[in-house]
Amino acid sequence: MTTRSPTHAGSWYSDHAPTLSKQLQSWLDAVPSPLEDVGPLPPPGARVIIAPHAGYSYSGPAAAWAYKCLDLSKWYLSPLPKPLSPPSPPSLKPSPN
Repeated sequence: MTTRSPTHAGSWYSDHAPTLSKQLQSWLDAVPSPLEDVGPLPPPGARVIIAPHAGYSYSGPAAAWAYKCLDLSKWYLSPLPKPLSPPSPPSLKPSPN
């Protein structure tokens, strides 16, 4: 499997894995749950989000709110088979269980 090197590490987000992990976790932890009029996060069945994707220093805290609302309890990430043409992104499929 070919792995693409991160092209924006060190500019749009930290190039130090422990620092990046700590930042991401801190933004997710800052999202309160439960939310008034919503309840605990993620809301059951929430399968689509709209999240900002600018550099993490700009959009990380806002994106954390979106990702904290994504219910992946019945979904899993499934890589697609190797294509004959340009690579395809992985697909999100319903859980087989």
